[in-house]
Amino acid sequence: MESCYSQQRGFLISVFLLNVLIYWGGYSKVSGCLDSERKALTTIRKALNDPSNLLSSWDDASDCCKWRGITCHNKTGFVLKLDLYTSYNYSFWADGGLLDPAFSLSGRIDPALVQLKHLQSLDLSFNAFNGAPIPDFLGSMKELRHLDLSWAGFSGRIPHQLGNLSKLISLKLSSSSSSLSAKNLWWLTNLPSLNYLDMSYVNLSMASHDWVHVMNMSPSLVELRLIGCGLSYISPTLPSVNFTSLRVLDLSDNNFNSTIPNWIANISSLVSLDLLGNNFHGEVPYQFSHLPNLEELLLGSTDDNLRVDWSEFLEGSWRKLKMLIYLSFSQQHGGIPNSIGNITSLEFLSLSFSENITGSIPRSITKLIKLESLSLYGYKMHAAIPDWLYELKNLKRLSLSDCMLTGQIPAARLVGLSSLQSLSLRGNQLNGPIPAALGGLSSIEELDLSGNQLNGNIPASLGRIRSLRESVEWKYPCSSWRIVFLTNFISWWESVEWDNPNNFRTTF
Repeated sequence: MESCYSQQRGFLISVFLLNVLIYWGGYSKVSGCLDSERKALTTIRKALNDPSNLLSSWDDASDCCKWRGITCHNKTGFVLKLDLYTSYNYSFWADGGLLDPAFSLSGRIDPALVQLKHLQSLDLSFNAFNGAPIPDFLGSMKELRHLDLSWAGFSGRIPHQLGNLSKLISLKLSSSSSSLSAKNLWWLTNLPSLNYLDMSYVNLSMASHDWVHVMNMSPSLVELRLIGCGLSYISPTLPSVNFTSLRVLDLSDNNFNSTIPNWIANISSLVSLDLLGNNFHGEVPYQFSHLPNLEELLLGSTDDNLRVDWSEFLEGSWRKLKMLIYLSFSQQHGGIPNSIGNITSLEFLSLSFSENITGSIPRSITKLIKLESLSLYGYKMHAAIPDWLYELKNLKRLSLSDCMLTGQIPAARLVGLSSLQSLSLRGNQLNGPIPAALGGLSSIEELDLSGNQLNGNIPASLGRIRSLRESVEWKYPCSSWRIVFLTNFISWWESVEWDNPNNFRTTF
C-alpha cells in the first residue's frame, strides 16, 4: 500500500515538474514566438501602409521576436513590447509639426492587436494615421503599462475606455492642432498607477472646470504635461493637495486668466514648473522661492499684469534652482536687484523686458559661476557691453538683444569666453567694423549681429570657424525661421572667396 502511495506521489511530482518545464521552457527562443501572436502581427502589418519599409523584417516565416520593434519574454515568447514609432527628423519641426508621410506609417490599427494578450508597452508615436479615431478596443488590453499615441495623426474624442487600463504607468496622447479632444477627464481616476501623463495640445476646453480635481485624485502622478490644451480655469484653492509625488508640472500656453493659485507653491516635490504663455496676473507667490526641490521655474504673462517683488523673491532659499525664465518684466517690476547673485546654483537665466526698463546690471550677477546661458532681452543699458560679462567663464549661450548697447564689439575680450556656442547682439546700436578677432570664438555655432550699425568687411576669420560653417550649412538647411548668422549672409556663404575679404563689403 505504502509502495503504491509512493508511486502516485512520484508520478504527481513528475507531472508538476513537466508542466513547469513546458511553461518556462516550451516557449523559449528555440521555438520562437507563439504562432497565434505571429499571425496577429502579420494581420496588423497588412492593415498598415509602410512607405519606408520600416517593417521589412516582418517575414511570415521567421521568428517574430526578432522583428523590428518587437520585444518578447525571454522564456515564454509572449510579445511584451510593440514599438512602431517613426523616428522624427528635422523636417518635422521645420514644417511646424507636420510629419512627412513618405516616412511615417499610416493606414489603420487592426483589432488583431488585442490578441497580443500579454502586451505591456505600445508605441505608435510620430506616425500619420490621417485623422483616424483612437480605437476603443485599446481599452481592453488590460496588461498595458505604457501607451504612447503622441503625434500619431489621431483625431476625435479620446475614448473613455482607456480608463480600463488599470495597470497603466505612462500615457502619452499629445496631439497636433488640437485634433484630439476630451469631454471630461474623470476616466483618469481609474488609473491608480499612472505616474506620467502628457496630453499636450489635446483640446481640453470642455474639461476646464474639473481637470484640477481629477489630477488631485491621482497621487501617483510624477510628471504632468498639459501644454496648449485650451484650459481656461484653474481652481484658486484646494481643500488638500494630493500631488505628493509630482515633480514636473507644465501648464504653459493655456488660457488661464487669474492669479497663480497658492496651492501650486505648496507642492513641495516639484522639480520643474512651467506657467509661460498664460494670462496670469496679480502677485507671483513668493513661496515658490522656498520649494526645496525646485530646479526649473518658467513664469510669464501675455499682458504684463503679473507682478513680483524681486528683492523679496530672489532672497528666498532657492536651494537647487538651475533655470529661471521670466517673460513679463515691465515698469512695475523695476530693474534687476543685487539679490540676483544669491541664486548661485543658476545655470540658465532668461529675463525678458517688455517696456523701457533702464539701468545697469548689478555686478553681483558674477556670483553665478555655474551660469551657462544668459539672456536679457530688452534691458535698456544705454552703454557699452558690460565688463562683468567676461567673468562668466562657463557661458555657452549669450543673448543681449535689443539692449541699447553702444560702441564697438570688444572681440578681444569676448574670445575669452572660450565655451561660447551662441551669441546674439541683435538690435542694438553697435558700430564700427566686425572684428576679425571674433574668429577666435572656436566653439561658436550661432552668431547674430543683425540690426546694428556695423560696417566694413566681413572678416575672413569667420569663415574659418568650422563649427559655425557646419551650423549654417547643415544644421538649418532651407529654414527661413532660424537664420542665426548675419542678415542676408547664408545665401552667399558658399560662394565667397574667404582668402579675399575685399570681395564682400556690407553694412549691418
